[in-house]
This record gives sequence, structure tokens and C-alpha cells, in this order.
Amino acid sequence: MDQFAGIPKECRECIHDIKYNKNYVNELKIRSSDAVHFTNLAWELLGQYIANNTYLEKVDLNRCGITDEKMTSLFRGLVKSVSLTKLLLVGNEFGIDGVQCMVPFLRKAANLSTLHFSSNHNINTDCFEILIRELGGRSIKELRFYDCKITNLSALDTYTDLLSLDLCRNKIGREGCRTLSNLLQSKEFSLKCLCIPHTGIDDEGVEIIANSLKHNTKLKALALSENNITERGCRALLKLLIDIRSIENTYNSNHTLIILERSSRREEQYDVGMWEHVQSVVKINKKQVYQTPEAAGRAKVIKYQLNSQNRKEVCRLQGIEYSAGSNFADIEPTLLPRILALIGREHGQSEFYSALIPMVPDLMSCVDTSGMIKDEMARNSAQAAALTRQANALIQQASEFSAKNDQLSSRLAARQSGDSHYSTIEENTGEAVVESGKKRQREVELKSDQVKDVQ
Repeated sequence: MDQFAGIPKECRECIHDIKYNKNYVNELKIRSSDAVHFTNLAWELLGQYIANNTYLEKVDLNRCGITDEKMTSLFRGLVKSVSLTKLLLVGNEFGIDGVQCMVPFLRKAANLSTLHFSSNHNINTDCFEILIRELGGRSIKELRFYDCKITNLSALDTYTDLLSLDLCRNKIGREGCRTLSNLLQSKEFSLKCLCIPHTGIDDEGVEIIANSLKHNTKLKALALSENNITERGCRALLKLLIDIRSIENTYNSNHTLIILERSSRREEQYDVGMWEHVQSVVKINKKQVYQTPEAAGRAKVIKYQLNSQNRKEVCRLQGIEYSAGSNFADIEPTLLPRILALIGREHGQSEFYSALIPMVPDLMSCVDTSGMIKDEMARNSAQAAALTRQANALIQQASEFSAKNDQLSSRLAARQSGDSHYSTIEENTGEAVVESGKKRQREVELKSDQVKDVQ
């Protein structure tokens, strides 16, 4: 290994193991202090060893002072790979010629998923376009171009497989936001993490990004720090996460973002409370990350739509006129009692009464007035019929008593008039009764005497 003379022993041993395809070596890291001893031949041989290895997964060549010339040597040997998944080339010095040398490798590295080119001021838009063109439709999931010289992202229009993209400190501006917006609205675009701090984005750029995320359910992390974003841009983010215009809009707001880095360190540019609400809603999204989007939507409705103070504050921040009862205007009246119960349970009695007042007309509209009148009429008719039956019975009783009184009156009149016939009948009747009694007495005494005789 004379071609590696002068290279520290530890590094030479690692290269030796890679050359002979040792299965216990799956990572190579060349330190900047080691790289200074690499000749062009050493770089070429290293590329050959990596290409022929079937276990190596990660190669870290960060800050190794790699120029276009050294890239040419390295990728003269490194023309393919069956195992490599990560290639890190951060902080080097190569430009478009070095990128061109990578093309054969990029076409044949079937398992390559991560490429880092950060902190290389020679990587410009032309380099970016070559890389994206050669990677298009491949398995690359993570691209990092932190602090490069990229100003145009139009090449990304055909790339849909990325999961993570870092463009921090590249001046992509408003046009870059439009390109990203088109991708974020595509159902095929799978990006989960977008890092675009310090990229010359203004309020309009943020609005473009925010609008593209209304129906995006994949992007989970968005970094926007160190951009020229004022209250207008922050309002767009707040509206994205919680559209306060109606319960339905709040329920259907973006529930996917769980990381949103502060859009500016200059707090005086917008209401501090606005960013606090943004972070509060992000926490709701994060809390529901293992549940359904509907769970996050429900939590936002409860916290912001069913609480008058929170709703009033967010309406103010979003520039929407607040109305105490307007948020219930589109709700089915029969659901209002359940909503009132939920408000009372979640926010207390005071909030319950505050919500009840504007709901009264809608609650009254659910009352079936015609049905109530018909029920009342039926009850009155039944009571009237019962009273009529009672009255008829009383009239019958009164007639009977009147008839009896007529009879009694006739008898009384006859007695008082001294009717002799009636008196005689009464006297004869009395004498007959006395005689009959005496006869029965004699029969009893006779039977008693007969019994005594027998004895």
C-alpha cells in the first residue's frame, strides 16, 4: 500500500479492510488531517475499493479539501456501488467538473439514499440541475445543499421521491417558493422535512408555501428562520394551522406540521402572541401525531372555536371580525345541546352561559311548535270529554233525587191532609200485625207444653 504512504495507520487499516471486503466494516470516515496525505492515485484506488465492496454503507469525506481534480481521480475508480447508502461531501472545493465526474456513479449506485453537498460555494444552480437530473426517479431520499450558491429550483419539478431537502442559505427567493409550492401540492411528492432558512423569502413567499400546505398531509417539519418575514407572513402560517373563520375550516386546517421553526428573531416585526398561538397549534398537531387527523381537528375546535376568549384573540390576529354567535350559524340546531354540554365540560360554566345566549334563537328553532299545540289540544279535548261524562252522571243523579223528593212530597202532603182512607188502612194494618203476633205467641206456648208432656 505504498500509494497510501504517509497516511496514519488507523486510516490505512480501514482502507485495507474495505479493499478486502471485510464484513465488519460498513463505514469509512476520512479526516481532513488524513486527506492531506492522499495523492490522486490514492483517491482513485480508494474509489475502486469502495466500488468493489459489498458491505460498506456510509462514506464520510467531509472537509477533505476535495477539488475538481481529486473528484476526477476518486470517481474514475468509484463508478458503481451495490451497498453504499450515504455519501457525505460537505465543506469541499469541487464545482461543476467534479459533479460531472459523479454522473456514472450516480447512475449505478442503486441503494444510494443520502447525499450531502453543504458548505461548498462552488455548488451552484448548474451543479444542482445536473445532480437532480441524474438522480431523478432514483432512491435518493435526503439532499442537503446548506450554504451553497443555488438560486433556481426549477429542476426539482420532476423529482418526487425526496423525504428531506435542506436549502438553507441559498437565495431561492419567491420563485423558489413557487417551485416548492407546486411540488408540495402534488400527491406524488413525499417530502417530510423542508429546511429553507436564510433563503431570501419574504411574506409573499411564505404565503405561497402556506397555501400549498392546506391539503398537504406529508410535510411534518418546516424551517423558515432568518428570512424577511413580518406579521403578514406569520398570519399566513397561523391561518394554515387554524383557520378561525368557521368550525369547519378549523376542523379541516393543516394537522400534519409538528415542527415549525421561528420565522424571525425580530419579535418587533409582528405580534408575539401570534407566534405563541402558532406554536400552541403545532403542539396540538404533535400531540395527535399517533392518532387520526380528525383528533387534532377536534382538539382545535374545542380549544379555539368553543372558547370565546381564544376565538376572539385569533380572529383579531387573523383580521377577521368577531361575532359571538357566527361560529354556530352553520351547525345543525339539533346538535347545539351537545355542543353546549361540551363547552361546559371543557371550559366551565361561565363559558357555557356565554355560548348559550347567541344559541337561543337556533335552539328555539328546533322546537316543534305545531306539535306542541296539537298535543295541548288533544289533552284539552280529553279533559273536556271527561268533564262532560261527569256532568251527565251528576244530572242523572239529580233527576233521581228529584223524583224521590216528589214521592216523599206526595206522601207528606197526604199525611198532612188527614186522608181517612189512608189512616184506616194504616190502623187495620196495625191491628192485623198485633193479632198475628199474638197468634204466633200462642203457638209457641202450645208447643212448649207438648214438649213438657212428652218428657
